[in-house]
Amino acid sequence: MRTLLLDTDIGSDVDDHLALALALLHPELEVAAVTTLGSDPARGAAMARELLRLAGRGEIPVHAGEARALLRPERFGPIRLAGPDEPVSDLPSSEPAPEAIARLAAERPGLELVAIGPLTNLARALALDPELPRRVARLTVMGGHIRDVRIGSASMRPGIDYNLCADPEATVAVLGAGFDTTLVTADVTLRVWMREAEVEALAAAVPLGRHLAERIRRWTPQQRRIFTDLGGELAPDNAAFLHDPLTVVALVEPAGLRFEEIGVLPTVAEGVLRTLESPLGPRMRVATDVDPEAARDAILRRLLP
Repeated sequence: MRTLLLDTDIGSDVDDHLALALALLHPELEVAAVTTLGSDPARGAAMARELLRLAGRGEIPVHAGEARALLRPERFGPIRLAGPDEPVSDLPSSEPAPEAIARLAAERPGLELVAIGPLTNLARALALDPELPRRVARLTVMGGHIRDVRIGSASMRPGIDYNLCADPEATVAVLGAGFDTTLVTADVTLRVWMREAEVEALAAAVPLGRHLAERIRRWTPQQRRIFTDLGGELAPDNAAFLHDPLTVVALVEPAGLRFEEIGVLPTVAEGVLRTLESPLGPRMRVATDVDPEAARDAILRRLLP
């Protein structure tokens, strides 16, 4: 059993919801806590707690965290998945996320950190406890732009990687701190998506599945608009990219991924975070290729009954 703390900007994209559900459903994973960040981390915490309730795991603590990037407060994107009936705030714990991360790392030997949003909460926790990289078993991050990132035939610029680019200074601090780090990068996650037929299957499932399908349907038109504006070419059947679920399933299954041990040098150039492949950077385990069908199957095998 792998014990993890999931740090998420849930509400900005539906893949965070899918990743949390996947972590709860996978028999080899135990979720010790969820921490949130983003433009409205309290609302994100409410979304996480509702998903935990639907999954029958309401005992898992949720801690709201940072609402602004370290030095660039305008960088966090909006909560896009909130509906008219969504609670504005529903903070289930008074302990802020960075403090909870530092405490749980000290209390739970073998704890793994899984970051599927900007790294601001982890940077704050690192400031509270510089020994954090030695206390946790490993850090797995959804983020990075290592080689060529494509959407259809369009080659994307490094800023496509929202998670690490949203708070570049936090990213430099965390990736340079000495964690045993795995990156599941945009190079591979943009090749894996959920199709409409699978959304229909979710909608016919238990309340958790219906909840996820409803979130996906809120997200799909926004995703198409965002990536089309960036010059990408989305497949007609692309209901939602599976960035974060791919990161979670890769903890315990191959999921069609190929990993390489490479040096990654995080740097900021003209305000944009770059994760450069370089022997000067710390060695990391980096996803560099994927079989999209195998990856999608590994995820849906857990999400669908």
